[in-house]
Amino acid sequence: MKKYLFVVGLVLPLAGKTQTLIDDKQQDLLGRGHVNIGVSVGQGHRGTYPTTNYLSPRVQYFIANGWSIAAEGRYVVSNIYPQTVNKPDYRLLGGGLSTRYYFLRGKRIAVFAQLGSTYGQSTLRMKSDAPTTVARIWQTEVGLGAQYRVGKRWAVEAMAGRSWSSSTIVTYTGLTPPDNFNRWQFSVGLNYYF
Repeated sequence: MKKYLFVVGLVLPLAGKTQTLIDDKQQDLLGRGHVNIGVSVGQGHRGTYPTTNYLSPRVQYFIANGWSIAAEGRYVVSNIYPQTVNKPDYRLLGGGLSTRYYFLRGKRIAVFAQLGSTYGQSTLRMKSDAPTTVARIWQTEVGLGAQYRVGKRWAVEAMAGRSWSSSTIVTYTGLTPPDNFNRWQFSVGLNYYF
């Protein structure tokens, strides 16, 4: 009987150890005080309106476990009119803040909700030799995404969401500005955790 108790005493801690998570790196990387840098590329769509392409770099800081704020940039381009051949006729360059909350955090996969706003300046050119209409733009975005940790500090992500834009024309050249670019958006990105 003593031999059996001895064997059970050796095996039981090992059986308990197999039930614990051995890889809590994801929880640690999404924890308070951590910083990551990332970049996302994406597209915005709205029915038959032209597609917008965008690039968005960011620096993200975790203010609590699973909750972060980020400073991010935004560069948007689009070909609205078929007359322009050699360059985009709509451009937006701006920056802003966003916040994310990671509400599902597994060993490798995390799901998050994001809310953000950027402010910038847009230029619109009807033809390659036409004058430019300049506007100030506020863009608000809400989205839902998932990230997958591919290495110790690297993660890839995908996000879908909706953006709303409003503009104030600064320089008007007689050209009618296009629709205000309220779009459904999809992006993919890459993150590095410090």
